[in-house]
Amino acid sequence: MDSLTQFVLGSTISVLCLGKTLGPRKAALLGGALGTLPDLDVFLSFDTAVDEFVLHRGWTHALATHAVAAPVIGELLVRSIRRLKDHRALVWWTVFLCFSTHAIIDAMTVYGTRLFWPFYQDPVGVGSIFIIDPIYTLPLLGTAIWALSRRDWSRPLGRGITLALVFSTAYLGLGVMLQAQAEYRAKAIFAKAGISTDSVFAIAAPFNIVLWKVIGLEEDRYHNLYLSMFGNDQQASVNPGDKMAMEMVG
Repeated sequence: MDSLTQFVLGSTISVLCLGKTLGPRKAALLGGALGTLPDLDVFLSFDTAVDEFVLHRGWTHALATHAVAAPVIGELLVRSIRRLKDHRALVWWTVFLCFSTHAIIDAMTVYGTRLFWPFYQDPVGVGSIFIIDPIYTLPLLGTAIWALSRRDWSRPLGRGITLALVFSTAYLGLGVMLQAQAEYRAKAIFAKAGISTDSVFAIAAPFNIVLWKVIGLEEDRYHNLYLSMFGNDQQASVNPGDKMAMEMVG
C-alpha cells in the first residue's frame, strides 16, 4: 500500500495499544514511524531495476523478520522512554503489530510480498485491494489526525480508533469476498464465450473494490474482462490477448 496508508495504520494501532500510557500524540508518531519502517528496503542497493522491483517487499516484510526484530526494537523503546518501562510485553506486541500489519496489507495487493520468507520464498499477492484505496485509508487517516491533535487519552478517541480499525479490516475482508465473486462470475462468462480457462484471477481496479479486472489463462493465451459488482454480466465483453505479453508486463 502507499506510504500514507502505512503511516496511519501504524499510528492507529500504536494509539490503541499505547495511547493511554504514552499519550495519543506520541503514540501516533511512534506507530507511524514503525509502520513505515519495513519500506526502508527501498534504500537498499540492487543490481538491476528488475531486482529492485521484485525484491522490494522482501525480507523486511517477512513475518519471521518482524518476530525477531520486534523484541529488539521494543526493548530499545522500553529503555529509552520512561513511560514504557513497566509495559515491556505490550510494547513488543505493538512493534510487531505495526510491522506485520504493514506486510499483510501489502500482501493484499497484487504486487507480491514475501510474507513467509525464509520458509516460503514466493511472494504473496492476493490482489483484492488496489495499492491506493481511499475508502480503506480515510477512516484511519481521520482518527490518526485526531490522535495527533490530542495530548491526553479519551474514551471517545479510543472508540473512534477501534471503529476505524474494525472498518478497515472489514473492508479488506469484503474485498476478498468480492474478488471471489468476480472470479466465479468470470468463469461463467468465459465458459459462455466458449473459452476453457486453466485459471482465473481477479484484480481490484484502482481506488475501489467495486470494479475488477479479471484475467483468464487458456494454454498459450490470456483473456481479460472488466466486471462491476453492480453490472450486468450479459454486457461483459471478453478481450483476447497473448499470454507471453502478459507475463512480460506482469
